[in-house]
Amino acid sequence: MDVDRSLASGYFPQEVPVSFSSESFAKVRAGLTPHPIGKWTSPVRFSLARAGGVRRSTEIPNPFAQGALVDLCSTHWSTLQARTRLSPISMSRPVKRRGDRSLAYLCALASRPEAMIQRMPGGAVTLKTDISQFYPSIYTHAVDWAVRGKAIAKKSMRATTLGPTLDKRLQVSRSGQTVGISIGPDTSWLVSEVVLARVDEALCKKHTQVARRAVRFGDDMTFYASSEGEAYEVLSDYERMLADYELALNPIKVQVVRGIEPPEPRWVTTLRQARYRDTNDAELTHDLIDLFTLAFDAARDYPTQGILSYAMKRCDPFPGGDRSWPVYRDLVLATMTQEPSTFRHVYQVLQYARDRKLAVNTDRVVEVLNELCAQHARFDHGFEVSWILTILRELDLPLDVSAAQLVAEMEDNVSLVLLLDMMRSSAALAVAVDVNQAVERAEIKGALSSTDWLLAYELRASKWCPPKAWDNLDCWKELNRAKVRFLLPTAATTRLPLRRRRPAFLPSWGYP
Repeated sequence: MDVDRSLASGYFPQEVPVSFSSESFAKVRAGLTPHPIGKWTSPVRFSLARAGGVRRSTEIPNPFAQGALVDLCSTHWSTLQARTRLSPISMSRPVKRRGDRSLAYLCALASRPEAMIQRMPGGAVTLKTDISQFYPSIYTHAVDWAVRGKAIAKKSMRATTLGPTLDKRLQVSRSGQTVGISIGPDTSWLVSEVVLARVDEALCKKHTQVARRAVRFGDDMTFYASSEGEAYEVLSDYERMLADYELALNPIKVQVVRGIEPPEPRWVTTLRQARYRDTNDAELTHDLIDLFTLAFDAARDYPTQGILSYAMKRCDPFPGGDRSWPVYRDLVLATMTQEPSTFRHVYQVLQYARDRKLAVNTDRVVEVLNELCAQHARFDHGFEVSWILTILRELDLPLDVSAAQLVAEMEDNVSLVLLLDMMRSSAALAVAVDVNQAVERAEIKGALSSTDWLLAYELRASKWCPPKAWDNLDCWKELNRAKVRFLLPTAATTRLPLRRRRPAFLPSWGYP
């Protein structure tokens, strides 16, 4: 495993706007003063949108806690990989790769249907399972059990080998908690596969047919049983074996279905077979309307399955004709209200339009984006707000003062850092928006080890607030001296100094 790549790609959740990167941190980390070993840190929380209005709480770990975790995984990569190989049914175990991420799935997502079909022969009943609150429920001590074996780990709990050290570093990265690991980093993916590989190994030893007729992707396992009796027998043992590692199935998602369930939802087949002719602009326009008609209908029937995101990516290449582009642009804008998880794809579409000088209908885009920004900021929806701010920032479009003020009152670090950066380029925002609340949070002693570490570092490094001795941690001082930033700049623009505004009402007892 390449340590630098692990930090650069697995450091932030994959759904955080592309402006955020840790590549520069990875380049200088080797020469930094180590973070105090054992000092608890807290991750930044990031609320991720999923189709159907469901949300997932992801986390951006403290960089030094994550760096220590990555170093450990890198040093013991061969051992950890050997543990994940214990599973005969995992298609999601991580393997090394080169590219944007440090790790790749053993079986690419695009090949998932083929992998499932290979396990179907001999099956007459489909058992589908899902682990309840998988990452948030992983017991860090169970990671040690999976590495060394439960009996050995129980006998020597104070050992300093890989298992107990991994257990401790996972705790350090989440304020000492022993239940739950961060959703987002590739290290969490690797650790989760180590745990589940032990469960898979035990299940396949007791039921040898599982190795031939089951497949697992992440925490979802599908088994093609020869009878309902066999399905329920495997299910019973699987529940017990998961409980050995303090895990439990989600009863709502467990299903025993007569017959063979198709490897993909039926709506995927429908949308994949929809015509997409780009031989001329008129045909392409009609096909776009037909495709999205099917997609909007299917989204009503299956609201949690990301259908509109699929429809947007189904349009390949993106339309660019005089008739087809305006239709596609407006359909894309319409998806943002229906399915917030499409925001990251909207960003790609608008980037495409900007690079090819297509009409973006700026007034309408700005209106929709600002309305949605204000709507989601009220609920602290970090995913939606941060992507909206990224679009406005990258395309040099204006953010309304009223929407900006709502963002300034959010808890989300990612949105606040983006907002403060935009204020440096906008005199209107700099004068009208009150960011005192965010600045005060960044100034608090100990903020660099808290859930506001990203906000605290960026504001201090950009001199938007005093560094307060960098919480007496030399590693942070050195990071600042190396000019490391977690927010990449846009094209060079005139930067205005950020003015700190006093509140309109000043109580007499607050000032001498």
